Amino acid sequence: MAIKPNEFKRAMLCGLGRCVLACRKDPEKYRAAVIWGCTHQISYDAQCEGTHAWYLHELVSCYSDTAAFRDAAINALFTKNRWQWPQLQIEEFLHYLADDGDEIAKKALWDKYDEMYSALLAKKRKPYYRYFALRDDFEFLAIDLGCKVQNTLRIASDIGKLMRENPIYDAADFEQFFWEIRSNGQMTALRKFAKTDEDAAYFLKESDRAKKETGAEWHEYAQRLTKNRFAWQLSEEELRQHAENYVNETDPEKRAELINAFTQRPFPLDPEPIIKDALSENEHMRSEAWSALSLIRHPKVRSFAMENLNAERSMLIPVLVANYIDEDRPLIEGMLAELPQGEDKVEIIHALARSVKARHGFRSKLPPWLLYYLYDNNRCSLCREDVIKEMSQRRLLTDEMLQECLYDANEDIRKYAERRSEHRD
Repeated sequence: MAIKPNEFKRAMLCGLGRCVLACRKDPEKYRAAVIWGCTHQISYDAQCEGTHAWYLHELVSCYSDTAAFRDAAINALFTKNRWQWPQLQIEEFLHYLADDGDEIAKKALWDKYDEMYSALLAKKRKPYYRYFALRDDFEFLAIDLGCKVQNTLRIASDIGKLMRENPIYDAADFEQFFWEIRSNGQMTALRKFAKTDEDAAYFLKESDRAKKETGAEWHEYAQRLTKNRFAWQLSEEELRQHAENYVNETDPEKRAELINAFTQRPFPLDPEPIIKDALSENEHMRSEAWSALSLIRHPKVRSFAMENLNAERSMLIPVLVANYIDEDRPLIEGMLAELPQGEDKVEIIHALARSVKARHGFRSKLPPWLLYYLYDNNRCSLCREDVIKEMSQRRLLTDEMLQECLYDANEDIRKYAERRSEHRD
């Protein structure tokens, strides 16, 4: 499958498997784009999707000599102001190369570990705000390296020493690493090691203590959560009462707060009050109202959208799609084509893709042409999974698309494609 280099980069940022297939056929054509991917975050939301490091490694594996890609990633790893998700992607990518036997990649990871560890050791105080980038980045790398038991033991000892020698740290700073040890079944090895390593013993003792305190905090949080339920947890009767409270409220800010529930579940009454608030001069209320209208399919809502075609595209397009009829295709296609490249376009496409999955009583049955568009253009691989499953159920998933899905950045899409391929065979 031939792809133009610019199109390849766009598809790579979406995590589409067609890039792997194209790269296998003509790798040199896409070398620059793949090297760029080795130094930039290519996933839409790494916290939810993961970093797409497997996908990047699959692309790089199309080349007989991976040194240029490795070196680009290493240079980026040691660049200042490179942190969290972009850094984690680079680390996980280098970890794949290290597992392939690349000693330079392996050394780079441990060099980065030592660099961050020394910086933590030298810290005199934590940031005044809650977020502590250096500590978090160190913990991410520690977790990645800790997939091997011998690495876990070394890191646990290092963290124990860090906590002993620098009093600004305690076990709560590294609780995620501790939980990973437990979930990976490495506790027995750690407890045995701690009998002969005093730093590891200190880490273990403090982590066990923090675990008990964290458990109590979580129980208290869960109780609060039960009292302050989310909108989708309300019964139909409670939701209707909430809607009536919204209709009767006169304070703009309070109305905006009340209407937020209907950005999560469809408004159960006549949509006229929300339509009026979508024209409000109060920006907060106007934004919430448009978002709520995107979960309502109703003639009044469609008429309102058609009468306000000059509204912000980020608000208008999801409402039009929720109330789609066949004659709307040229209008919506034109709007999507006119969207300038950038974050706003990415977010609008993501919002449309999210509407494929049923959300607490509302589900958009999108037309086939729009499903194909979302498959090709949505950067969020989690929402693409919903699109693919919807297309499969409606017999819209072609053999070519299924082949692409075998190499998608989303592991669950790859597994789904494998099952569907077996079924078709």
